Amino acid sequence: MRKTTVGAAAIASALIASLTLASGGPATATTAADSTAAHRTASAKGLTQTGLPVLVDPVAGLTYDPDQANQSWYVTAHVTAGGHRYGFLAHYLNSGFGKQGGAVSRVSIVNEDTGWYTKSEIALPPATGLSDKQGVDIHTDNITWTGDSKEMKLRAKVPEGTIDVTFRPRGSTLYNMGTGYFPMFGDAQYSNYEYALPTVDTSGTLTLGGRAEKVRGQSWVDRQWGPLPDISTGRASWSWMNLNLSNGDKISVWNQKYDGKKTDFATILKPDGTQTVAEATLAPDESTLWTSPTTGKSYPTRWKVTIPGEQAKLNVTVYAKNQELTVPGPGYEGSAAVTGTYDHRPVTGNTYIELTNGQ
Repeated sequence: MRKTTVGAAAIASALIASLTLASGGPATATTAADSTAAHRTASAKGLTQTGLPVLVDPVAGLTYDPDQANQSWYVTAHVTAGGHRYGFLAHYLNSGFGKQGGAVSRVSIVNEDTGWYTKSEIALPPATGLSDKQGVDIHTDNITWTGDSKEMKLRAKVPEGTIDVTFRPRGSTLYNMGTGYFPMFGDAQYSNYEYALPTVDTSGTLTLGGRAEKVRGQSWVDRQWGPLPDISTGRASWSWMNLNLSNGDKISVWNQKYDGKKTDFATILKPDGTQTVAEATLAPDESTLWTSPTTGKSYPTRWKVTIPGEQAKLNVTVYAKNQELTVPGPGYEGSAAVTGTYDHRPVTGNTYIELTNGQ
């Protein structure tokens, strides 16, 4: 499988210049499952009309590409089972970091009512458990994830039990930066591609301590690939959220830092399939730091997300503080609740917050 990269750096430079939005108005594009982009605005709010080219294929893009050193298959879910709300994560990362590189297969589950948390993390040689079979085809000791953009099966293991679910994506694809392409840290040498299937009906079974419960809920499947710097040096870090809001909007929010330089933006998928790329701020509440007894790293447990173009002021609070992952290095993948206002109206929701390098 090959990805379209011709002119990507030039497109990104133009996009960043136009989407920095000195005038405060976001750019929009409408996208559909067949990877086409229409030329219309998101609403009657005076948003800038654009026709951004879509640079990824959400069907073919699920397949492992051996030519890409850094690749990620990531799914988070918010479901109900046995009268409780749960969040779960399954993540396979094939990384080119360091001299040899490697892979990691990670699973976590949190009871969003009680704060109970468990995880499984496995370090692997590069590309272990991957194949170039069309679609997702991942097989490790704690993740078996197969299927395509119409239906996927996931079996994920933690010490206390298993998650066995079927994913059925529906609705529109979210293309980060409106095209599926963006330079991490605003630097074209780190050309990354990312898209999401943010509306995925999820059903199956959660088995913990020998007790099986039916699962129902929603998942967000995220796919990303492209070169990255070695974040273990401490020069680069990021915060990321995948917001699922009660008004139907799905939002990917990035806060990227490299040698003190910040790059922030949000990609918003509207219920009608229209996408908006907008300025955003993801600000941690430093008074809520939780320090890991395992690694000594500190992580915020509350944030404020603002998106001026949407009149959005959102509060994000984790369901449990101890959602740290330590393989390949300390980081945070935390299920969290969202409250606040959006377009001057009350809104609720949920998300996962991904943090690298702690504080």
